[in-house]
Amino acid sequence: MEKKGTGAEHVSYRHNVFRNKMLGFEKILFIIMVSVNILYIIVSFADKNLPAIMTEDIIRLISVTVVQIISYCSFRMINSRDNFSNETKNRMCCISLVGLFAAEELLFYFCEPLWVGTAVVMVISSFFNDRKTIFVIYATSIVVWIASAFMYNYGVTSAGKALDVRDFVATFLLISCVLAISVILYNFNKLQVEDVVEYYDGEKKLQEKLSTDYLTQLHTRFSIYENIKQAMHDYYFSGKDVCVAMLDIDFFKKVNDTYGHDKGDMVLRTLSRVISQYTDDTIHAGRYGGEEFLILFSGYTRKQAGKILEGMLTNFRNQEYDFLPEDVIITFSAGFTYLDNKNIDVEGFIKCADEALYYSKEHGRNQITYYNDLRLRDMQVNR
Repeated sequence: MEKKGTGAEHVSYRHNVFRNKMLGFEKILFIIMVSVNILYIIVSFADKNLPAIMTEDIIRLISVTVVQIISYCSFRMINSRDNFSNETKNRMCCISLVGLFAAEELLFYFCEPLWVGTAVVMVISSFFNDRKTIFVIYATSIVVWIASAFMYNYGVTSAGKALDVRDFVATFLLISCVLAISVILYNFNKLQVEDVVEYYDGEKKLQEKLSTDYLTQLHTRFSIYENIKQAMHDYYFSGKDVCVAMLDIDFFKKVNDTYGHDKGDMVLRTLSRVISQYTDDTIHAGRYGGEEFLILFSGYTRKQAGKILEGMLTNFRNQEYDFLPEDVIITFSAGFTYLDNKNIDVEGFIKCADEALYYSKEHGRNQITYYNDLRLRDMQVNR
């Protein structure tokens, strides 16, 4: 009954998809930048003599390439770690991309087209990261911008033209505008994510309400039916043991007629609390109707399920009620069956437990009867 995936899981899935896409994009980007490095050295060979290249361009090119490789390998290493969240991996992905752009910027000195790549990464990070990452990228861009500008002015020849104030201001305004846009997009995306989480969590709570009996807080009839159906499917394909039991409170109508329906509800809640003490991921219980309960034992043999039912009966018999005389106890009758026939359906499986329950009620109540091979242990029940 429960819808697969909560709001948080949906957002995590979104982060994971983005990380995988960015990883593929980074591979392409890394190849492009290595190609740019090779192109740069070819251009340097064409414009300069070999000694000049060896003392200036090659050393700088090797340094930048090392930075690129370290940035790329660091991200790949972090991306392969399972102890990092998807948000952390996304953050490292964006920062590594900025590191690659920064390395190219320092290589070429104040190259305006490279700022477009940094701006794109900043905008993308606004959709899948926190605000801190956006400001880290912004601060990194400013530092790289100042460093590349000084390197450009330091390396310019007398015949060249140094950068003036307008170049600095224009670049600063460009980066700042991209920052503002990224923050706006981040806030807008944050509201969307919160809406998604609220929607999925609300839907999950609604599904839980629909699959939970209000009075007993156990599964509803349809919900426990679906659990039994899934357990039988597991048995058919993996041979996993399955037992089903049906419980019925003895003389429950008399309790209602004598003490009132509110006291009857108290008895129902008491039995549900007793049953809940034994339920876990392998034992599921639901209210089948009125004072009848269904219990599913997944992965339990007949003897194991019978022992648990005996513990439930003993526990329930020992419960005390302030509206009853001291010498009066309330018990239940039960019947259970073990799935050993692949030709039976869910209704037939439950009916076997129901017939075993009928036998218990017809032969003294306050007992548990096991139904074996579509027959009762001692006799065939004729209803």
